[in-house]
Amino acid sequence: MMMKRIIRVFLAAALLCSLIGGAAAEVTAPAAAPEWADVQLNDRGFLDEGEYVLEDAENGHWMYVSPTLRIEIVKTWETPEKKKKADKKQEFFCFTAEIWCDTDQGELPFTTWSEPEKERNKMKRKYMKDIAAEQPMVFCTSTDYYTYRLDRKGVYEGIVIRDGEILYDKPAPIKKYYNIPTYDTLALFADGHVESWQSKEKSAKEYIRDGAVQVYTFGPLLFKEGELSEFMLKRANRNLNPRHAFGMVEPGHYIDLICEGRQAKTGDGSTGVMMETLADLMMDRGCTIAVNLDGGQTAVMVFMGQQLNRVGDKKLPYGRDTKEVLCFGHLPAKGD
Repeated sequence: MMMKRIIRVFLAAALLCSLIGGAAAEVTAPAAAPEWADVQLNDRGFLDEGEYVLEDAENGHWMYVSPTLRIEIVKTWETPEKKKKADKKQEFFCFTAEIWCDTDQGELPFTTWSEPEKERNKMKRKYMKDIAAEQPMVFCTSTDYYTYRLDRKGVYEGIVIRDGEILYDKPAPIKKYYNIPTYDTLALFADGHVESWQSKEKSAKEYIRDGAVQVYTFGPLLFKEGELSEFMLKRANRNLNPRHAFGMVEPGHYIDLICEGRQAKTGDGSTGVMMETLADLMMDRGCTIAVNLDGGQTAVMVFMGQQLNRVGDKKLPYGRDTKEVLCFGHLPAKGD
């Protein structure tokens, strides 16, 4: 309980500091709801009171709206054209979560732990769907799977910050930039903006000083301000895999995207995607910055306690078990 209180105090302080540094632009979503949702929204694209929830798996539509949070998820079948003759055919299901947070009212992404009452080194790993069932939240998604990097010879933890707390500040040498993970960061700030830097370009203390509340380490950075990263231009391979990216359209307005894969001969037929295609998808959805997160068997998206995407591994249908997830939207605990 004390840790949760400290985290809330820090997040409030971080938000206050960001507002003092400059007036944040008001976050607005489209005033009209999508045609597949039966809900009346205010002129800022939220509700004046209460909550609206839509779960329509048959048609690939999910939605949540409150006075401070709006999430729309759409499942689409994608068949991008080949850019090179030697490219393999790509066809796959894509889950796009578009998220608007009223950061002025303190609506921020947060971390949920598998066993929050225990010390982190003593927590058990759990499937995301089970974490979401035990600690109700609206939306959660997988991250950088940093726990895989702990205590492994020759492997760096990178910069890891959760809810304003520095867990690890062990950046990788620049030579690691030529492999995946590249140790590029995905940093989410209290004023709603997103940044990404190479491992040694910014220290954990500098992220905290600037108001970061969550910092993930994986990569590569896909693009920033419309320009592909150096890795994407020179080193990205053209292999097909399940992939996951997170990006920002504008402060407080995010895109979380998961592409299914490794199901060409089984499951739903999804082949997975090239890294270049992942970047194209994020640009098409209006992102100004986007970062690749851990894909493959790690990439999972959960809405209202239900896993949406399929993982292309019969032995791991619910993805890899984990100790923490990135979340949006608190729900009342069961029994409340």
